[in-house]
Amino acid sequence: MKPFQRKPVAAAPDVAAAAVPATLLLPLLRQLDLLILLLVKSYLLVDALNGFIQQQFGQGLALSAAYKSVIMALMLWSCALTLGRRIVLLPLLLVLLLTGPVVSFFSLGHSTGLSYDIGMALKLAAPLLAAWYCYSLCQRDAALAQRNLHQLMWFGFIIIVLNLLLGRLGYGLSAYLPSDYFPDQQLGSKGFFKATNELSALLLVFSAYLFAWYWPRKKAVFVAVLLASLFCSSTLLTKTGNAGVVLLALLIPLLQARSRWQAHRQWIRWGLAGAVLLLLLLAWQLPALLPHLPLSEKQQLVLQQQGAIGIVLSNRDLFVRDNWVFVEQYFPAWQQLIGVGNAGLAFYSSKPLAEIDPADLFIWFGLAGLGWYLLWFAGVIRLALACWRRAPQSVAAGVLALNVLLLLVASMAGHVLTSGMLWIPWGMLNGAWALWLSAEAQEQTDAAQ
Repeated sequence: MKPFQRKPVAAAPDVAAAAVPATLLLPLLRQLDLLILLLVKSYLLVDALNGFIQQQFGQGLALSAAYKSVIMALMLWSCALTLGRRIVLLPLLLVLLLTGPVVSFFSLGHSTGLSYDIGMALKLAAPLLAAWYCYSLCQRDAALAQRNLHQLMWFGFIIIVLNLLLGRLGYGLSAYLPSDYFPDQQLGSKGFFKATNELSALLLVFSAYLFAWYWPRKKAVFVAVLLASLFCSSTLLTKTGNAGVVLLALLIPLLQARSRWQAHRQWIRWGLAGAVLLLLLLAWQLPALLPHLPLSEKQQLVLQQQGAIGIVLSNRDLFVRDNWVFVEQYFPAWQQLIGVGNAGLAFYSSKPLAEIDPADLFIWFGLAGLGWYLLWFAGVIRLALACWRRAPQSVAAGVLALNVLLLLVASMAGHVLTSGMLWIPWGMLNGAWALWLSAEAQEQTDAAQ
């Protein structure tokens, strides 16, 4: 069954027609939707072009940032027309996040740091904006939303595969620079993209959707996507990519087979308890086990230099510790609670972004940053779980597995909520929950007939 052959989802009764008559809004919204959807399907091409220009000419043009700013502005316009007063939550979130960095700016005068803080705050709010936009689009035209979301996932996945294929052929940028490990080695490739870890997380988003879509429909396509995903993750040489792809490929079919194992829930609980004990045992013996595992070249180098903890966290825990020492030493307790931002921390730390999202968000934006991190993940996981319970064979299984996995990635390797590459497909995937429920209902109707 093709992705655009679904019946429209019933419109929510309070979507926003109270302010402006729907007949006046619809033509404008239609044109906005077509423009936004065209732009979001092309954004990775712009990211790759930005990286190509940087490699060839030695400097970036901020082309990608400008392009995504246009997408954000158009989504904001659309949401303002359809969501009514709910849209004020976005500027309120930005005010809460930026209070601490603004205080640091007035104290230290670091304007470059404040501009970085503003960009980071926009990245934190962007997934919510994308989710709201996709939810509103699903209410207006579910078929248009599903067709274009499917195309976005395929286009993004193919662009990543082609870029990394070029990387394997010797074009593009190395995933890890020589100075990161040894001065005479360049490891992996990220094609023409700039951020290796963000690209790994993005690969998981596209893979999760495609796994969940094709496992119940076309298992041959599922296998092809899995092989291509493993090719990409092995090219990037990241733990996030390699482990994440394998976990998604195992978890999503398991979640979609809920009707088969639901009767054996007691045995599954015992099995999960045993698995947790086994994981704890493996963690205890990890330093002794790692030298005997088939690690990648990069991971072998990390093990030699930094030990087992280096494999797990890549010394990010040390960066967090150092940054918090600076915060405690140079900023009062009340400012630690509202955050010091890059505007304050960059004065003292050579690496103000430690790449562990909850720690970075607390140090930069205080309780507001940490609170938003917890609220976002709790919200999207709870919503995906509710959808999966109602439609276990739908894409909701993939969204649930993805959100839980990205929570783990954000807590250990960062570059999830703080990513500029991830927010469009991830946010839209979480905002499209109504599609998975309607798709499941339609398939049950078709099967009954």
